[in-house]
Amino acid sequence: MRPVSHTLIESVSAPVVEVFALLTDPGRIAKWLPGCDAVESGGLLKKGARFKARFGQRETEFEIVDFAPPATLGWVERGQRKGARLFLRLDATGATTAVTVREVWTPQSLGAWARGRFFERRKVQRRLHDILQNLRALLAP
Repeated sequence: MRPVSHTLIESVSAPVVEVFALLTDPGRIAKWLPGCDAVESGGLLKKGARFKARFGQRETEFEIVDFAPPATLGWVERGQRKGARLFLRLDATGATTAVTVREVWTPQSLGAWARGRFFERRKVQRRLHDILQNLRALLAP
């Protein structure tokens, strides 16, 4: 199956190092990741590290697959939405940071592809927008 991807690019009013520090702090991920109630991590994030996140009754595991301070962070889900990947890219633009949020999902079957493509129950664009709104609120002076 071909991957389905969604991308959103917006700016936040904070330096790139502050944004990256917020994104990679396991204790703060639940504050900016929509629907996330808690995160459990064995330490600092780095490429290959795994952490668990709780979304209501659902718990899932993520593996860091892209980690290049202070520019990129990416993970793949190893739980219920197996294969769903989230990538964040940061570009300094003066006193602000351009944040590119991209979600890539590879359907496991033709039926899953059709449901994800035509019913759009996952409301991906809304979730990407919520990530950026949450980052803005957390980084506000």
